[in-house]
Amino acid sequence: MMHSPVMSARSAKARPVPIVVKSALERLGVRATMARKLRGWTQEELGHLADVSTSTVRSIEDGAGGVGLGNFLKVLQALGLLSQIEGLLDPGEDPQTVAYAQRKLKLP
Repeated sequence: MMHSPVMSARSAKARPVPIVVKSALERLGVRATMARKLRGWTQEELGHLADVSTSTVRSIEDGAGGVGLGNFLKVLQALGLLSQIEGLLDPGEDPQTVAYAQRKLKLP
């Protein structure tokens, strides 16, 4: 049986998170903490409402890089903020999509 030279995500050694990514995660963590506290919830309560562990909530609030996207979205849903995700990867906001459309339509 041949093995793929690409290691699975679980078996690969953790790589350092780039500084700009770490900064973005930390800003999101601060915002998640603020949203939770404004609702008067503990980390445990938010975890229960989002159906994630308290350690997952803590990791999000700490800006940790290993939180699964699904769990992050579950926390946003519990906070009533899931709709905010809709702006991410919006093709209308992607300069490459706009440039491609202009080339195809032969716009100046």
